[in-house]
Parts: sequence; structure tokens; C-alpha cells
Amino acid sequence: MVHFGGSSYLHAMDREKADELNLSTRSLGTSARMGDVLQSLKGELSSGATHVELVFSGKGKGSLQGQNVNPEMFDKVKREEIRQLAKLNDTSLSTHASVAVSGVAGFAENKFSDRAQKEALIEIKRTIDFAAATAEGGAVVVHTSEFPREVKDKRFKLGPEGQEVIYLADKNSGQIISVNKSQKLLLPQWERDKNGNYVDTNGKPIHEFHNFEDRVPIVDKSDNVQFQEVTFEDVKQDVALWNKHNPHEKPKNAEKEFLFIQHFQQLQAEEPRLYEYQREYKRMDTLSKEFKKDIDAWKVLEKETPKEKQENLRAAFEGIYQKKLQGAGIELKKDERPSEALAAFSNRIEREARKFREGYVGLQRHRKELEKTYASVDHIETVGLERSAKAFAEAAIYAYQLEKQKGLKKSLFVSPENLFAEWGYGAHPDELRDLIQASRKEMTEQLVKKGTSKNEAKKIAEDHIKATFDIAHANTLAKYFESDPKLTPDEKKKEFDKWLLGKVGELQKDNIIGHVHMSDNFGYFDEHLNIGGGNAPIREFLKVLKDKKYEGDLVIEWGAQGPDEPSGATLAAWAELARSPIYSVEGVGPRWSELETGGYFGRASSPFLSVGKYATAMGKDWQLWGYSEAPIE
Repeated sequence: MVHFGGSSYLHAMDREKADELNLSTRSLGTSARMGDVLQSLKGELSSGATHVELVFSGKGKGSLQGQNVNPEMFDKVKREEIRQLAKLNDTSLSTHASVAVSGVAGFAENKFSDRAQKEALIEIKRTIDFAAATAEGGAVVVHTSEFPREVKDKRFKLGPEGQEVIYLADKNSGQIISVNKSQKLLLPQWERDKNGNYVDTNGKPIHEFHNFEDRVPIVDKSDNVQFQEVTFEDVKQDVALWNKHNPHEKPKNAEKEFLFIQHFQQLQAEEPRLYEYQREYKRMDTLSKEFKKDIDAWKVLEKETPKEKQENLRAAFEGIYQKKLQGAGIELKKDERPSEALAAFSNRIEREARKFREGYVGLQRHRKELEKTYASVDHIETVGLERSAKAFAEAAIYAYQLEKQKGLKKSLFVSPENLFAEWGYGAHPDELRDLIQASRKEMTEQLVKKGTSKNEAKKIAEDHIKATFDIAHANTLAKYFESDPKLTPDEKKKEFDKWLLGKVGELQKDNIIGHVHMSDNFGYFDEHLNIGGGNAPIREFLKVLKDKKYEGDLVIEWGAQGPDEPSGATLAAWAELARSPIYSVEGVGPRWSELETGGYFGRASSPFLSVGKYATAMGKDWQLWGYSEAPIE
């Protein structure tokens, strides 16, 4: 648990005055290296870590050889060893679900998949099992990156100018439909009234948004319909106007209408053909049935007419049906009975009727399918956020139930982490807030259905769904930040930092953040540099957290450090953020006896004080000049 301030005087090299953070080294945790988390934990404990986050790399069936390590590979004995190691060293733990899991909406292969969502939940739940047994609560971090979207915040441009993409999703099939906003639709120009409403032939406003049939097209002097190129902004204005004039109707969505407007217009343009098919089918079907009755009558005549008078019968038949038969391309062949010729003609009519019926049914099917798709398609954020919220709520309820079952002393909570803007929904601070709030709302509703009071359910949801905010991930948004082109790069970065820190303050005020990751970069990619090695506003970030009474963990993430500095990320953070310029593991003391018996000359523990590359876990053996091989002056 982070503790700002309160660091005691350690030695003569302490800073003369505490800075505004006055941050204790004990408040800075570290992430363990991926792989065998038990061995990684031992390494971090030897460096004096007071909080360690255990991180998994794999999913599905595990393999230590392939570094596809997952929580289920650690049996009950190893889990108990991890728990006891942490307890004996007075070290708290948090857990990171597989980094191979990015989001719980189930977005895979350009669609929402229930199967992919289920697989993600399985990975999270088995991490929750592990966390309950080892960490006995705390954060279970899960990467977001839920689904592709267009960032609503206009200060961020993820794609080239004019290449913004609209994403829509079918709730039933999970299919994703993308439309480029720069696309232009060719549609007729329709007459409008002075208020901008489309009007019918009587000049009255048309209230049904998709009523293209009654709209009056504008024509030129030669009665040619005038067409225009319609942009997304045009449709957006039409939708806004309709929503304004129809406050009691379900609001239309501009993105959705932009996708469907041309389809509906084309569908209504096909209405005359639909009616023609229907009319012709009915006419021919009636005619075919009439001829079938005639066939039966002619069969009777043929049977009752003497053989010598059959020619007279044929002549009578040709007189009656001559035009109809010739029009169908049918002639009465020699020795062919009238009933046979009539049957051939009837079959021809029946086939033609079937073609018109198929055309009629096809157009009807097209209409029904379009109406069905229109009803099930919505903005991808609406569909995806609902899926993500349900999944996170399910995982959090599982964590809550396990927490009660095992009698854990601290909350075991699911912690969605902001990732990268280009990877999908959840990266922008506003998206992270909406994700947490929607998940909490879903969890509250599910608990209420099971008999929990609403107030209690709301509190449980807030305790079991909290965001992990990664300041380094957030800093990579800087490359997409739009600002005054007259500003210098440094001025632009300062403007971005101000925006970002403001968003952090809003998140903390809304009780969103429950866990923190820290590393550094230069605003382009997540390079996991040492704290202070890049340009992420980390000190300012911590100041905001301090001012907003943040009480969760602060985890330093490793990544860019070399093999000769396995604890470099932690040491750099201590040097940059903690009160003492000498890297120190705070505890009881210090005492000179610790240097003599438990430190450099001892073989059982790490030194209490160590500086720079003489610090802990540098690959040195425990031998005479001690742990660091540095002579004591």
C-alpha cells in the first residue's frame, strides 16, 4: 500500500529537505520477471522489494521451455511456498493475468466471438484462483484493448487526415462493419421546408427518417432528377435535426444512419419492381390454375370424341387458344392432343410465375434482412462495452465469491489496465472510466438479482473492480495529441502532460484507480525505461495521486534493463522518486551491526545500504568481500 511521506532520517547523505512527494522506498513495488514466478519472486525479495507483482506470459496449456507460463502450472505446494515467502519477508503481492490476454469483449478475427470471450474469462479466473491462494487478495491486472474504435476525443488523431473509420457491430452475429468517414454517397436531392425537413408532394414534413418513398426529388427543366454527393457531416446534420424534432423517439445514430441510408434508399427505389413481380406472379398463377382446369375438360372431350372427329376437335382448340399458344411459342404438333399442348403451355406459365415469385420473395427477403440487420447493428462502442462490462462483472463476482469462501482479509479485485490507443478501446482515460463504471453497474445489477441490497452491491462492485492506470501506456498517447502547430515540441508535450494529469485527477476523484504501473518512455512506444529515463510526467503523476488521497499499490515495471542490472528498474525508481539518494531498504535501523553481520560480510541477507551498481542482485556470488565485492572504506 502506498505511503506518501513519513520517511525517517536514514543517514548523512539524505536530502536536506523532503520534496513534495516525500515518498518512502517501501511504497514502491516491482513487477517480477515473467517465467517461473516463484524464482522471480525470490530474486525480487533478495533486492528488498516490499511489494511484488507476479506476471504471467502464457495462456492455454503451459510450457516452461517455451515461456508460455500460466498460473495453473504452479501446484498447491508451490503456491503455498509463494505465500509463505511473501509473508516471511513482509512483502505484499499482486497478480497480472496473462499478457497474451488483451480485452474481454471477445474481439477476434474482426468480429465479436463468444468463444474468444470465454477463453479470456478462463484465463482470468485461473489467475484469480492463483491470486487467492498466494497473494490472498489484491489486484488481478488484466490488459484491456477491447475492440477497434474511433477515439471520440478530437485532440487525438490515430489515422491520416480524412481517413477516420466508423466501426459498427452486429449484436447477433458479432460481425464488425467499418465505413470510412471520407466516403461520399450519391443520393437524389430532395425538397425541404424552411426548417430543413424533407417534405412530401403536399409540402408537409416527413417524420419517418427512412421514408424515401414520399420524399419529392428535385428535377431540372428536362425532368432529370438532380443528384448530390452526401458526406458523413451531411448525414450527421440530418440526424441531429430529426432527433431534435422527435424527442420522444429513440435517438438516431449518425454513424449507423451513414451506413444504412443508401441501402434503405435503394430498397425503396426497388419498391415498383417488387409490386410488379407480385402482380405478375399472381396473374400467371391464376392463369396457370385456370389452364389446369381446362386440361381436365379437354381430356374428357378427347375421350368422348370419336376418332374420325378428332381433327375437328383440334381445329376448335387452335381457334380458341391460337394466340395464347403462339405467344408462348407452342404449336399443336401432328398427332398431339389438345390437352398435351395445353399442359405444355400451362407448365410454361407456371415456370414464368415461379420466376416472378422468386423475384418477389428475393426482394422481400432483402428488405427483411436489411431491417433485421439495421435493428441489431449499433455503434461498436455500445455493443463492445456491454460485452466487456458483462465479462469483467462475471470475473469480479467470481473473485468476490472466492474471497468470501477463503475468508481473505483484503479485497481480491479485477483490475482492467489501460493499454495503447492503437490497440483498441480502454487506452484513453475516458474509455477506462466508462469501462470501469459500466462493469461496476453490471456487477451491481447481477448482485441485486441474487438478493444483495442495491447499496451493498454497489459498494462490493466498487471494491472488486478497480482500474490499473499505467502512466507509461498513457504517455504513448502523446504521439497522437493534436495541438497548436505553432507550439514547439516541448511546449506541445507540456500541453499534453497538463491534459493527461487532469484526466488522472478526474479518474481518482471518481474512485476509478485502484492500482498503478510505472515505467518510462518518450511518448512513442512502451519501452519500459527506468523511471526518469524518458519524458513521462511521473513525479507530477504521483503528486496528483497524493493530492487525491490514492491508497493503492505503486508497481515499477522492468523491461529495458540489461542482464547485468536485474534490479535496475527498482533502484532507478528509488533514486528518482524516494527520499534518500542512497538506495535503501527501509526497516528497523539502520545500525552499523547490519553492515557487519547481516550485510556485506554476511552470507545470509542483502546489505541494508547499497549504492549504484554495487546494489543488490547484480549477479555476484556471496563470498568474502561480500555480496557486492566492493571493499568497505
